[in-house]
Amino acid sequence: MTSLSGGLRKHRLMVVNVCREMNILRNGEVGNNLKMTAIRLYWKLGIVAFALQVVIGGVFAQEILTLERCINLALANNQGLKIARERILESEGRKQEAFGNFLPRLSASGTYTRLEESPRMYVSFGGSEQTFELGPEHLYSTQLTFRQPLFAWGKIYYGDRQARLNYRLVDEEYKEVKNGLIFDVKRAFYNLLLARQFGIIAKEAVNVADSHYRTTRALYKEGRVSDYDVSRAKVQLVNNQTKLIKAENNLKLAREELSFLLNAKLEEDWEVRGEFSFERREVDLEDVLGKALSERPEIKQLMFQEEMAEVSIKLARAENRPNLDFLVNYQYTNPFYNREEWGGIWNAILSLNFPLFSGLSDLGRVKQAKAGLEQVKILRSQVEERIKLEVKKAIFDMEEAQERIEAQKENVGLARANLRIAEERHRQGLMSEIELRDAQLSLTQAETDYFEALYDYNVASAFLDRAIGKYQ
Repeated sequence: MTSLSGGLRKHRLMVVNVCREMNILRNGEVGNNLKMTAIRLYWKLGIVAFALQVVIGGVFAQEILTLERCINLALANNQGLKIARERILESEGRKQEAFGNFLPRLSASGTYTRLEESPRMYVSFGGSEQTFELGPEHLYSTQLTFRQPLFAWGKIYYGDRQARLNYRLVDEEYKEVKNGLIFDVKRAFYNLLLARQFGIIAKEAVNVADSHYRTTRALYKEGRVSDYDVSRAKVQLVNNQTKLIKAENNLKLAREELSFLLNAKLEEDWEVRGEFSFERREVDLEDVLGKALSERPEIKQLMFQEEMAEVSIKLARAENRPNLDFLVNYQYTNPFYNREEWGGIWNAILSLNFPLFSGLSDLGRVKQAKAGLEQVKILRSQVEERIKLEVKKAIFDMEEAQERIEAQKENVGLARANLRIAEERHRQGLMSEIELRDAQLSLTQAETDYFEALYDYNVASAFLDRAIGKYQ
């Protein structure tokens, strides 16, 4: 915006200079150079107009959304991916927290006590009583404590190990979200292309039906067809117009779906630019299955979960084991040994804590951890079978779509040629209304089937990439 405002200021100065020269012309101050000044003035006006057009055109330039651009926008703005990133930061904090248990603890405290009266001692001696003050009324105390775990029977180590595994697990969850997001963006982009193409087909069908309706009316006026034929042509036109309305609505929904994934509003003047690609893709089933089972984030997550479950069993067993800690305390107090002065003392402690009985809760934790480990193993087997099914489905869908594309590509050309022949024969009165309508429907169906096959192929190819974990 700074460069834009600077450019506009320059253009404003140019306009002011031009206006000054116009005033000079008007006031007759040019003399014999009037013609040259006028020519120079017109050139400057042309330059100003061109520059303003360039500047304004640059500000309101149309946004071009390609597939790659959409993917980049989604990776930068999608809310689900942002949540996954924050979870990585959260797990990193937990990892740091767990590592902190290895390090010593240093704490400080301080107290102040105000007594109602100073402590006294009364002593009777020789029939008289004497009073001795034992300390002041104001008591101050500060303490510095150092604590270092020496041996915790693996509890700290296993806790740190579990936090590190959880960090790697959450990182794989982020990759899973990213893998799924890129596929969803591709599918939404292809949905938009398909909806736009169906809109083009629907408009073409409306134009054909409208032309046929006008031709039928002209033939009716000549007495060559009946009013029933005109009515049928009108019905066909209205039906095609209804399909066009539905196609336009589907296009709006496709734009909204893509907008949701990008977390950005698609303006009306934004152009989605792209087309369906088709290049026969040869894949080896065993190769892609092996790659999917080794690269998919879901498999890696379960591997980390299984390792975490094994660590949980060891951690649960260590809960009823002894702990050995080393502590050092330093106290700085006033009064010090009943004298109203500051003084300090220190002490060192070696603490051994051995839990003898915890109400069988430790056994319960071990049992839970073992059950959790078995669940992860079963789930891993289930996920592996599901991934194999996804890979096979993607390959089968691609192969089917390839055959449909090759069959429908030639079929569309034949249908177009048949429709042109049918329209000419109907115009000459050599073909019935029903035969012409069949030719129109054949072309519409052929085009629809062809683009649906292209859509299915591109989506299946993208799904195969997702199934093998390509989008991490």
